[in-house]
This record gives sequence, C-alpha cells and structure tokens, in this order.
Amino acid sequence: MAFQSTYAKSTINESHTNFSNYPENENEKTYGYAEESTSVEMLPDLIHAVSVNGIAGYVLKKDYLSEPGRDVPLYDVDEKTIIGSFHIGAKNMNYPKNKSGQTYGSATDATSPETVPELISAIGVDGTKGYVLKKDIDGEQPKSPEEAISIQNSRSPGGRDIPLYDVDGETIIGVFHGG
Repeated sequence: MAFQSTYAKSTINESHTNFSNYPENENEKTYGYAEESTSVEMLPDLIHAVSVNGIAGYVLKKDYLSEPGRDVPLYDVDEKTIIGSFHIGAKNMNYPKNKSGQTYGSATDATSPETVPELISAIGVDGTKGYVLKKDIDGEQPKSPEEAISIQNSRSPGGRDIPLYDVDGETIIGVFHGG
C-alpha cells in the first residue's frame, strides 16, 4: 500500500516491518513514544500523546508530522475510537532556561508528560501572563490506589489556587486557578 508522506514529499511503500520493537495493536499498527525513535522513519504508526486536560492516547503518525499549531484527533490504541484532541506543537522542543536553569514555555509543545517544561506558561485569574510550576500542577503523587482515592476525595470541588510566577521561577506575580 502507498501513502503520501507529509514530511518527505514523495510516495513510498508502507511497510509493516516492526524494526524498533514497538508493540502492535489488533490491526498490526505499532504504537509507542516518539522519544523512543531515532528517526522519522522509525516512528510508530500511533504516537503516545496527552491532551491539555490530561487524557492519554495516541495521534496518527501523519498528524504528528503535520504542520504545528493545529488540533488533531486523539485516539485509543485501537486507532478507531476518538477519545479527545491533541494540539500539535513544535517537535523536539528545546525549551529556553531561566537563570536558575529551569525550562519554561508552553505545555502544548511537549511531546510527552516527561518533556513538559518546569515552568508552564499560564494566565492568572486577573489576566496576568506568567508561569506555574509543573510540580504545583501535578500536585501530590499517590503511592497506592488507596492513597489516590484519599487525595482525590480531599480535593476541593471548586479547584485550587496555584502561585503564578515570573519567568525567574521565584517571583510570585499572581494566582492561577486550577480545576
């Protein structure tokens, strides 16, 4: 079967050979993380992504390689069920660092939860533009299912206020309200 690559403007034969040992779904499509690939040709058919609201799923390779700055469907591993959307940001984002060495920028440019910058751009409750610490957004991480339920039950249904920082990661310039 042939397909038109949006990355290289030529028609090539699609191969179902799994060179990188990615797992395959029931349709023999590979899936996994983009970071595990050494080249565009080695990317899996379905690339792991997390939507802005935290839904984990997969984007099609052709969508992942498309022009940045647009939203694409986020699929379940079956490649049939759409479970959300994902914003295609810049690939291989090298976030700038502040004087303390913290990375900063938009979380939508991250290719996985592990590549989200330490300071995530955000807009405070009064419209002030600044950054929230990733660790503040992530919150306390549970160590067991029981602890996860306890943390979830203790959260305020109205959300919580998180400090909004200047790019230095130290100066508080406002408040961000998270859900």
